[in-house]
Amino acid sequence: MEREYTQHGSKRGAVLRAGIVVLVVLFVILVMTNPNEEDFVAWLASEHNIHSSYNVVEGRTFVQKIDGEGRNLYVKGGHIGHIGIFSTYSYRFADNEEKEIQIEAVGIMNMLFDR
Repeated sequence: MEREYTQHGSKRGAVLRAGIVVLVVLFVILVMTNPNEEDFVAWLASEHNIHSSYNVVEGRTFVQKIDGEGRNLYVKGGHIGHIGIFSTYSYRFADNEEKEIQIEAVGIMNMLFDR
């Protein structure tokens, strides 16, 4: 018995190709809109009131403003992971009194969220 070829197979192939194209385009969009470290620093200022400045001698410094008063924060450790379509951030700060602040975030599509 010979097999009959119909157009149904070509429709399935076209749908499959279209699905693959959509996934590739979505992946490229997610990679291109992955937030970087500068986006994270801007997010720290807007969400946690931790502002950053850069000095050639001291490097990047952080100041947290609470009730109009600023306190210097020092980075005790941190981790940034760029996984392609999203990023993870984990910073540990300490002030002059060695009080620690841990801030963790996940970033995707130019948005950052507390973890």
